[in-house]
Amino acid sequence: MNKIFTLIKREYKDSVYKKSFIIMTLLTPLIMVALGVVPGLLMKLDSGKQIKLNIIDQSGFVAAPLQSALTDTLANGQPKYVLTALDANANPDEQKTLIRDEKINGLLVIPANVSDSAQVEFYAKNVADFGLNRSLRSAIQKIVMNHRILESGLNAELIQKITKSLELTTIKISKQGTESKRGFADEYFSTFVFVLILYMSLIMYGTSIMRSIVQEKNSRIIEVLLASAKPFQLMAGKIFGQGSVGITQYLIWAVFGLGMIFYGSSVMPISTKYFNFPPSLFIYFVVFFILGYLVYAILYSAVGAISNSDQEAQQMSMPVILMLIVPIMMLGYLVKAPDSTLSVTLSLIPFFSPIIMFARINLSNPPLIEIISSIVLLIITNIVLVWIVAKIYRVGILMYGKRPTLPEIVKWMRYK
Repeated sequence: MNKIFTLIKREYKDSVYKKSFIIMTLLTPLIMVALGVVPGLLMKLDSGKQIKLNIIDQSGFVAAPLQSALTDTLANGQPKYVLTALDANANPDEQKTLIRDEKINGLLVIPANVSDSAQVEFYAKNVADFGLNRSLRSAIQKIVMNHRILESGLNAELIQKITKSLELTTIKISKQGTESKRGFADEYFSTFVFVLILYMSLIMYGTSIMRSIVQEKNSRIIEVLLASAKPFQLMAGKIFGQGSVGITQYLIWAVFGLGMIFYGSSVMPISTKYFNFPPSLFIYFVVFFILGYLVYAILYSAVGAISNSDQEAQQMSMPVILMLIVPIMMLGYLVKAPDSTLSVTLSLIPFFSPIIMFARINLSNPPLIEIISSIVLLIITNIVLVWIVAKIYRVGILMYGKRPTLPEIVKWMRYK
């Protein structure tokens, strides 16, 4: 047992004291925040320039009220949109030349039958400006709709009152009968984030173990280590050592995340809305992370032991990766039917349950017996895998050159 702890300590120090570990541990939360916040800030960032648009209004009722509808202003107080109504028979080709010469930003062509066709043409050098397109579409749609109502002789205010949109508030009821307001965005976003963390962690730390074994095997360091420890002790030290590295990273990231949630609301107010979870969810996350990590760390250890190079290891790890891809492919279905027969069945299969069962816990509060069954099956699977993979590891780490065949691997498993 002392040798295993010594090997765990060695593996832990070798990973944690690396500059790459320190840099990635510090950069990852910053990158995640940047990916979540910066795009939104950039979308809101104003260029500070007026948008000059010419309008050829063949309908005769859109151009006049459009300027009043577009009321956005720049930071200096000037109107953001400067509209110029042209003659209905103006030549669009001349206006396109002005766009190419950057004398105007765009041209709106309103057809005479816009009320019936509901089609408007917008010419510009940049047609990917989401904010501009949305503002123009919304304003013109409202003008055309009001025109249709007036033509029909109906009361515009009465129509707006009758057609007022309905807001659906979703309230989640737990097994204990408690209620909480959680919408689709809350459920899907939180599930996706946690599932993605589990998925990336299992691949990242499992791959790290696999590559470490291959490197030690190729450099013959493994032979030196075997002089003072048994193969099982080496495997256990590597698995638990890398697991300790993962827990260390998550503790650092958890502290950073809590700081963002409680003290970063002014910078990222969305955080307190989407990260409102019961404490039990974090407990389940830790349980399924540890058990899932052990399953895939053991599998990746086997792949590393029977591989002779990184390229060979990547090829042989494809079946392991495919088992992790299945839950990700199932995510859309899980959100819609977390308690279906397929979802329940997959959540009890140990290779899928770390992700699928956890997702079900967040989405639908499955029966406690199903959660306990999933955890027990994971524990049994880990025990069986350790017994099988230890035999493969014992022979595989000393095999060089030739890739073992499946019958050979089965033969290793029969050795006493």
